[in-house]
Amino acid sequence: DMTYDIQSGFNHFDQYSSWYLWPMFSFQVYPGNVLNTYHWRAIDADHVVVWRGWYSVNGAENTAVRALAEQDRETTVAEDIELVESVQRGLCSRGYHPGPLVIDPNGGVTSEHPVMHLQRWMREAIDG
Repeated sequence: DMTYDIQSGFNHFDQYSSWYLWPMFSFQVYPGNVLNTYHWRAIDADHVVVWRGWYSVNGAENTAVRALAEQDRETTVAEDIELVESVQRGLCSRGYHPGPLVIDPNGGVTSEHPVMHLQRWMREAIDG
């Protein structure tokens, strides 16, 4: 169930899409044609700055978009930060072994295929 009205009147209003742009930018279109962006920049091996943007039609104030951004920050983003920091601690301990990714051939919001591609691109960039 959605926590906001997704009936936007646009095509594909009920679908989720996510794109990653090399090297450190992504954007997602949530159901209801809500757009957000991630831009992250590595400062050093232990620090990353993340900028998050939320956008509405014509840039107008939209209480549903604002509420969704707050909900996302308090749930998904908070969970992601905790997970990423935990993995980083594990990487530093040399005891970290990556687990399997969830790869759904049909895509979808639960598939981690973008992570798989991003990891491959990073390896290729490092290896030259």
